[in-house]
Amino acid sequence: MRIDVLMFDGVAEVDAQATYAVFATARMRGLPVEPYLVTADGATRVTGCYGTTYDGLRAWSPEEARVLAVSGGWIHEEIERGVIPKQLAEAKARGGDGLILAGIDSGTLLLGAAGLLEGRPATTHDVDLELLAQWADVVPGARVVDDGDLVTCGSGWFAGVDLALHLLERELQTPTRDLCAWITQTRT
Repeated sequence: MRIDVLMFDGVAEVDAQATYAVFATARMRGLPVEPYLVTADGATRVTGCYGTTYDGLRAWSPEEARVLAVSGGWIHEEIERGVIPKQLAEAKARGGDGLILAGIDSGTLLLGAAGLLEGRPATTHDVDLELLAQWADVVPGARVVDDGDLVTCGSGWFAGVDLALHLLERELQTPTRDLCAWITQTRT
């Protein structure tokens, strides 16, 4: 299962890295997942919202990916520019019904601005619920909202972890208890 984690200038490092790290850990533990840090425009370098620079990124591949995980960050300017929302709409058209769109906290707002949430339940970070309401049927207080080919998370800094664990269990029918224990260093 290929997972593309979207990176862009201003991305929230914790959203992208936590998501990627859980999927990479699952791969290391033998699960059939291939996570990639990707950009929509083919840029190989971006800078996160707290100044972290990421190099060696690859272009996304909506036709090959099972999941396109959209990280949050300083996205209000991106919504106004409209470039990433347009790219997301095009990605969903290219990926079709087989592509799961996954919004990580405020990344869900980018999906909304792309017109991909109309009439669908979704969640995001608490501070953005009012803005999300213009595009989606908001589910306040939910950590994960699963609507088939749309999965959104609104659990703050743990959203990427919640999202990845939810998708691993759902898509691979693999209980994630052992993976959770390994990540949190908890004995089972």
